[in-house]
Amino acid sequence: MSRTVSLNVLRAGWCQHLECMADRGGRWAPRRFPSLCGLIRHPDAGWMLYDTGYAEHFFNATQALPERLYRGAVPVQLPVQEQLLGQLKAFGIGPNDIRTVIISHFHSDHIAGLRDFPQASFIALDADRRHIESLRGHRWRATLGGHLPALLPDDFGARLALADTCKNVALPDWMAPFSQGLDLLGDGSLIGVPLPGHSEGQLGLFIPDAQGRPVFLVADACWSVPACRAERLPAPPALWFASHDAKQYRQTYRGLGTLIRREPAVAVLPSHCTQAWEAFSDEQ
Repeated sequence: MSRTVSLNVLRAGWCQHLECMADRGGRWAPRRFPSLCGLIRHPDAGWMLYDTGYAEHFFNATQALPERLYRGAVPVQLPVQEQLLGQLKAFGIGPNDIRTVIISHFHSDHIAGLRDFPQASFIALDADRRHIESLRGHRWRATLGGHLPALLPDDFGARLALADTCKNVALPDWMAPFSQGLDLLGDGSLIGVPLPGHSEGQLGLFIPDAQGRPVFLVADACWSVPACRAERLPAPPALWFASHDAKQYRQTYRGLGTLIRREPAVAVLPSHCTQAWEAFSDEQ
């Protein structure tokens, strides 16, 4: 039986791209794309995060070449009021209060704040973990793929639990075509859902009861809910860059579009969609 958890979706910085990169029907005009993370309160496991967004560590890790090319290609802004530690403080939460960080995948805009939570354990899929570990010492290859291994805490491996080892559970029938998940805490409250295509092992998070409604955090499986609902893929250059496996990406994207159109009661929340974030925040 699922258990109620609380969820707040926070913006930890943003970057700027052309609108049409996320939605090939969009404008050739710059648009801010938020870097969102989920602040979760579980009745037993305490405070948790789904990703961390940007943090000052990103700027430290991109001071030199080749990593500085990443910063130049993806202009990042992190206003003081959007720094995650400051936002958590407003909730009365200190860095040591975060007990778990669920990592969707290891692109830098999702893990830049990991070093800020020294007491947290980490949960991720093994395929993505193995990939970023393989990039250590290969700075050009890592940078070109949007990875900064230096963002990982020095003791990352000792604090990591693999989602793959969690019990497989069936998702509700109405979640089709997504049918299987991983029971991350063993109580049905947080279900990891593999979302293949964007990275080697992207992990979505299905929350059956987040203050009375189901929520599906889908990371970068899509960048725009309106585009996904209308079956408009990202522009070809973005699709090429954003896809570890283009066929799997398209399949996951189509599945999300089907779910969004058929089940408006579920809040589908990508990590970079302002419209979905604002709609969810307005309902809180």
